Amino acid sequence: MTQRIESTLQRLNAEILGAYGWPPFGGMFDMIEEWPAGVPNKIGVYVFLAGGDKPISYPVGESSIVYFGKAEQQRGIRGRVSQHRGGIKSGPHERWAAHPAHEWLMARGGFCAYSLAPDRDPADPLAHSASWVERKLIEALQRLHRTRPVGNGTAG
Repeated sequence: MTQRIESTLQRLNAEILGAYGWPPFGGMFDMIEEWPAGVPNKIGVYVFLAGGDKPISYPVGESSIVYFGKAEQQRGIRGRVSQHRGGIKSGPHERWAAHPAHEWLMARGGFCAYSLAPDRDPADPLAHSASWVERKLIEALQRLHRTRPVGNGTAG
């Protein structure tokens, strides 16, 4: 996969992020080979995209999207993605499976992109929180491809 935004992600940028005042996914970097100094420690959502030339076949269509996550803690995107990256870089384990998203990225390599939460309205600080946006992204992918992202599991 090249570091271009794929069609499903472009659609979600407009339908979910843009519709609720969030910036489009950006800041894309290779999860294994890079660790950009500028990964922010701010609240937001992130997406993992599988590497390789072939997208993931979903029940309806294809996409490179493996996983959507949220970062709401003090270290934000930087802290949360760093935790995932550590699990991915440690490699597969003989006795048990890792997080499903980690297994996909260990097998195929992949990329991360993120969207930082916009400034909040003090009168409604929970409106469109990172948890809410993550859920909307998962639901939108499920509508488009008839299943959740492979790394987000099957529970609703």
